[in-house]
Amino acid sequence: MATRKTSTSKKRVAKKTVTRKAKSPAVKKTVSPVAEIEKAIAKSQAQLASLYNKAATQAQKSADSVKGQLDKAVARQTVLRDKKNAAAEKVSTTRTPAALKQLARAREALKIAGQKTAALREQLKTAKAALKEAADTQKKSVAQQKALDKFESDWAKANQPKKRKAPAKRRAKKAVAAAPAATEPSAS
Repeated sequence: MATRKTSTSKKRVAKKTVTRKAKSPAVKKTVSPVAEIEKAIAKSQAQLASLYNKAATQAQKSADSVKGQLDKAVARQTVLRDKKNAAAEKVSTTRTPAALKQLARAREALKIAGQKTAALREQLKTAKAALKEAADTQKKSVAQQKALDKFESDWAKANQPKKRKAPAKRRAKKAVAAAPAATEPSAS
């Protein structure tokens, strides 16, 4: 017996196609020019506050740097003054040309160190003035921002719709009166 192969045939089925909706053009939200400008102002105020902080930090670094240089210059000047005094004492004991030359060099070095110290003192004074100005400007900016924030919050509270209190729930008098009556035994 020969077995017959049965052929399996595929049924042809039409493909289902999904109809796509035509893409609607993107709906752009219209932003009022006032809102755009307010947003730009808020962004600018944040940038300005950042710049004030940066300026104050830079002024502080500058003042600290000049102060460090001045401290070093004063220490150097003290050392040079000690050298000059030692050379002057040496000249007073032995008046040799070498000692005189040493004293002249010590005086000249001390004079130059004094000029550098004076210049650094002026720079420090200028740096401290710039630091004070930057700090005052920063404080003013912070105070303005706080005042603006307080005004905004007060304005929002004032213009917020007032919530009405829900009326207090009252107990039903009948239910309260009926409860003691139910617990009393009947006298009849």
